[in-house]
Amino acid sequence: MIRKITKDRPLKVLGFTDTHLDGWPGCYRMTSKLLRETIETEKPDLVVFVGDNVTGGDNRGRAEEFTRMMTELGVPWAPAIGNHEGDNPESITREEMISIFMTSPNCQIPSVTAKLADGTDVWGVANYSVPLYNEEGKLCHRFVFVDGGDGMSEEDKERLGFKDYPRFVYDFIKPNQIAWYREEIRNDECPSTIFCHIPLPEHEEAVASGELLAGYNLEGICCPRYNSGMFEAIMEEGKTKAFVVGHDHINASRYLYKGVQFIYNRMSGLSSYNVVSKKLADKLMQGCSIYYIHEDGHVEFDEIIYEDRYPQYHDDIYAVIRTPDKPAS
Repeated sequence: MIRKITKDRPLKVLGFTDTHLDGWPGCYRMTSKLLRETIETEKPDLVVFVGDNVTGGDNRGRAEEFTRMMTELGVPWAPAIGNHEGDNPESITREEMISIFMTSPNCQIPSVTAKLADGTDVWGVANYSVPLYNEEGKLCHRFVFVDGGDGMSEEDKERLGFKDYPRFVYDFIKPNQIAWYREEIRNDECPSTIFCHIPLPEHEEAVASGELLAGYNLEGICCPRYNSGMFEAIMEEGKTKAFVVGHDHINASRYLYKGVQFIYNRMSGLSSYNVVSKKLADKLMQGCSIYYIHEDGHVEFDEIIYEDRYPQYHDDIYAVIRTPDKPAS
């Protein structure tokens, strides 16, 4: 159960994204070690994962091991799903991944899949929300998790005019997901935050003409080329104040645009590409984000960078980056 928010003690939430727990033994073990140590040290009230969590082929065992670790840690946790879950031909499916996560008693994914009020199934495998309450039982804030998909289907490419598009086309949030989102938050009297692995098309507008609040971007915004209207729904409903993503590993910014913060969660996995391999900085920037949810619903932000927090692991981390096929010490 998630702890209630009090006036003098906000809810502490750790956010990890792009952990990429894949088949490279060194990266997998070192990333898992840093995850566990950070959660044990920080003692959060909730942990969220913003997608691309367990990736690569033949990954059932890693998904089960990751789930056992989160169960042993005993902290409530809520995962979004990314574009690399299930995209490897030897991977378990996205549905199987979610089913494994749900065997953990402290996983916040509900046992019933999302449906519209009229009973229509909502597209995707991990659309759900996590309500956050104060000690009087009043709803203070809502976390909404949306499945942003993988690649656009051939049917959608044909229907939407992308059949001959020369590059891979990222998927988009579907109309019935948007309808579900509206139903989920419409009666709330509190703000909400959306977690979705892939950025919205409006993230590009936010970077171009919004206000930079913190951080930096070291690469472009990889978002859908088709705009399905999710941000329009956010603006019309007026409840969501932040849209948190991963996906673009060396972006770590917060932009304010039309009253909504467009946020990159700090990337977390050593198997994901990084600032050193891109020759854009002289040190690794993996870590995690921290979200403090206050009783009045507002959110404060902080972050942890592994290399700064754990100088004792500096050599181990860099050894793993150089030789990812070898086990971490």
